[in-house]
Amino acid sequence: MVQSGLGWYGVAQKTSNSKWLSYILDQTAVYVVFSGASAAAQHSLLVVTGSRELQWMKWCYKFTRFCFQIGSAIILNYIAVVLMVILSFLSAFNLFRLYSPKRYFQFKSS
Repeated sequence: MVQSGLGWYGVAQKTSNSKWLSYILDQTAVYVVFSGASAAAQHSLLVVTGSRELQWMKWCYKFTRFCFQIGSAIILNYIAVVLMVILSFLSAFNLFRLYSPKRYFQFKSS
């Protein structure tokens, strides 16, 4: 996703702008995947426990294979979120190592 974004904007790989773009796209991807995983976890909790107020029955008594598949998909989704967070940390390190620790938003002298 990041590489397609960089190719779309035509930014060179060595510039500071490309590192900012990479960082922003990585953060966006992590937030989108995490929100999808959280929504799926919330809905699967409703499927497992049911809701009398909404007249929603417990599906896991009827469709046990479905519940196992949903549970494993949510676990794998959160593993993907953790891996994407690690990649986002690497992107942030790659970006913020360019700047001086004493003066904000000034490049280090080479």
